[in-house]
Amino acid sequence: MPSSTKYLKKGHSSFFGHTPRGTAGIPEVEANGLTYSQICLPVHENLLDVSLELSSTRGNVVDDILHELLQSGDAAQKYMQGSRSMKIDNWILLDNVVQGRGARSSASKNLSKRSKRRMSLKQHRKYGSFDFPQEFHKFEMFKPMHNMWKDYIMQLIKNVGTNQLAQSLLSADLHGAILLVTDSKIISLVGVTGLMVRETAETFGLVTPDNKFRVVPKRPSVFIFRADCWKITLYGDKLISRSFAT
Repeated sequence: MPSSTKYLKKGHSSFFGHTPRGTAGIPEVEANGLTYSQICLPVHENLLDVSLELSSTRGNVVDDILHELLQSGDAAQKYMQGSRSMKIDNWILLDNVVQGRGARSSASKNLSKRSKRRMSLKQHRKYGSFDFPQEFHKFEMFKPMHNMWKDYIMQLIKNVGTNQLAQSLLSADLHGAILLVTDSKIISLVGVTGLMVRETAETFGLVTPDNKFRVVPKRPSVFIFRADCWKITLYGDKLISRSFAT
C-alpha cells in the first residue's frame, strides 16, 4: 500500500510526497528517486496564521490574496503605511502575447507618425509614385507648360519683396520648372535634368530631355532651377511639408 506523509510545524514547513514502498533495506528515494525533496526554508510564522477571504468579484481574487498576505508578512508595516504597493494580474500569457488596447493604440500612433515623416519604397509603389503613363514620357509635350511656368515665376519674384523671396520660392508651384538634381542619396540621380510634371509630398516626377520619367525623392536631394538671370537652389528637406496631390 502506498503511503503519504505530511508534516507541519509553526515556523517551519516540511512536505513528503507520495512514496511507494521500496525493496527491503533500500529506501525508495535511493532506488527510484520518486519522492519530493524536503522543504527546509523557514516560513514566517505570521503567514501560517493568515485567514483569507476571497472576493467574489472577478479579477480581484489574486489582489485580495496578496493584500491579506502583505498585511501579515515582513513588509506589513510599510505596506499598511502605503509606502509599498503591489499588484499581480490574474494571469500571465507566456506565448502568443496579445497587446492591450492601449499598446495597440500607441503602436498605431507611432506608425502613423512615421508614415507622415517618410514613405517607404513599398508605399511609393503601392500609391503609384513611380507610375506615369508611357504616352506622356515626352519632353516636347510639356514645353508649353514650361513657358507658362517661366512667366509665373518671374511675376512671383517681381511682386514679392527681398525679405519674402526665399519663403515665396519654397511655396511656389514648380510644375513646369526644369530642375537639375545636384545631390541625392541615390547616386544614379545626381546630374539628372528634367521638366517637373508631378509632385507628391516626398518626390518630384521629372520628364527628361531623352523622354524618360524619373522619380526623385526630395529628402535629402538638392535641386537647382533658373528663372531669368536667377539661379535658385532648393533643399529637398525644406520641401517635404508641401502637400500636392499625385
